[in-house]
Order: sequence, then C-alpha cells, then structure tokens
Amino acid sequence: MTGPRPAPDALRGLDVPVLLLLAGNSRTHDPTRVAARARELLPRVEVAVLPDVSHHALPQAAPPGLGRRLSEFLAGPGD
Repeated sequence: MTGPRPAPDALRGLDVPVLLLLAGNSRTHDPTRVAARARELLPRVEVAVLPDVSHHALPQAAPPGLGRRLSEFLAGPGD
C-alpha cells in the first residue's frame, strides 16, 4: 500500500466483503503477520496466501488458483 494507511477505526467500520491475497514468498511483507492484522481490523475479510509467488510477481504470475479465488469471491455467497 502506498500513501497514508487507513486508520484502524475506519477499517473496523468497513462493512463490505474484502478479499486479501498475499504472496507466500514475499520478502516485502510477512504474510502471516499481515493476515493476522487484517483479521483483527476487517470484520468481513477473507485471506488467501498464494504459495510459491513473490510480492512483486503476484500481479503478473497468475499463480494456480488465483482465477478461481477471484471468481468465487466476486460471485458472492451461494444460495
């Protein structure tokens, strides 16, 4: 994330589903720590750690399962 980070209280008040995709081989962020913090702050977060991809390669690499995760999330809960 660049620029100012949202205030913790603003994140706690966010009442929309959030999909957080983390790179399992990131040298920029600790995915376990980021996931834990997101779960503390975002009431409706779904976290997925994508193994075998780095922080900078995540957007371009299209790791296995990425398309499925995005499609499932965007489709919303099943009836």
